[in-house]
Amino acid sequence: MTDQQKSLRLGAIYPDDVWVDIEAQALVDEFRRFLPAEVELIAAATYVPAVDNTASLAVALAVNGDIEVAAHRLMPYRPDCFAYYCTSSSFIRGPEGDLDISRRITAVTGKPATTTSTAMIEALRALDISSISLASPYLPDVEQRFVEFFEAHGVKVVKSLSLCIERDHSLVLPEDIRRLAEAADDPAAEAVFVGCTGQKLARHLDAMEAILGKPVLTANQVTSWHALKLMGLAPQIEGRGRLFARAQSVPVLRSISHHPEVGL
Repeated sequence: MTDQQKSLRLGAIYPDDVWVDIEAQALVDEFRRFLPAEVELIAAATYVPAVDNTASLAVALAVNGDIEVAAHRLMPYRPDCFAYYCTSSSFIRGPEGDLDISRRITAVTGKPATTTSTAMIEALRALDISSISLASPYLPDVEQRFVEFFEAHGVKVVKSLSLCIERDHSLVLPEDIRRLAEAADDPAAEAVFVGCTGQKLARHLDAMEAILGKPVLTANQVTSWHALKLMGLAPQIEGRGRLFARAQSVPVLRSISHHPEVGL
């Protein structure tokens, strides 16, 4: 392990819809479960009002400027890369909406950045997956945008199941979202994707993949994976699903794009 590897640091930004310290810490702990020992994580939360998690709220969280403020506040800790850990707010405006968030973070910090929605498309491409099933806690209007985002990137959504929960998505029990994900599986789907960074499935992924016989991807898993790629790392982490179990090519530090000529 080199001195450079020891000093790598990821700046995580996430919307805090739980407000309670132990619950917020549980979210950050889940982010860390997908990072190797040589990468430190420093996190900052953005405010979420006590309203239902509708599409309108997701748009407001994406554009209200809090993401840039959080990124700026993390800069004294010298992150090498930033990741916005939120699925719905990064896909809610459709293709390019996710990249807009990354560009804004980079404009404030001068550092490479990714978002959950950017990362989920890049992870599917890395695994050569073109058809999926979806599981999420989302309300119907958000779930529809979720499906549309994948399909706009050429990924077929075979089946989609959601819990239709109005608030507090981060309080969903792992066994509940796990059962939903397994119910969402379909023989025509090459993988199952679990949306929402509030879902804590890091310790369950290998077991789920063994049951379903295919990759199971989660929002936190793909976000951390893509951030690591932007930092020049391609770690293989035991017990974190097929995405972390395979050797991958490593890019240089840079911002990202979905366009084929510059994408990962």
